[in-house]
Amino acid sequence: MINFTKEGRAYKTGLNIHIATGGFVLVWVWYRPVDYTLSRARFRLRLHIKPRILWSVDRVNVIRSYLDTNDLIVVNREILEDLHAVEDAQKRTNEPYAIIKPI
Repeated sequence: MINFTKEGRAYKTGLNIHIATGGFVLVWVWYRPVDYTLSRARFRLRLHIKPRILWSVDRVNVIRSYLDTNDLIVVNREILEDLHAVEDAQKRTNEPYAIIKPI
């Protein structure tokens, strides 16, 4: 899919084209669901001052990025089950002292 975007806008999957200062930019964006990787290949032709061809490739793991952004970590299910069992055991030992009894 070919998308004509403005500079600074979010990219869509496929080929993104936009006019930059003194040239143009082509960005090819694709997503691999197998390993949750978002990849971007960027080609820029700059024609002002010092004419140059700029090329870069970036890859980002979507899940790792989300976890890092929200300050979260991955925890194994066994650890959560153990913590839940300890919490339940602690609730039973404190039950006689509770003002409001659980049902």
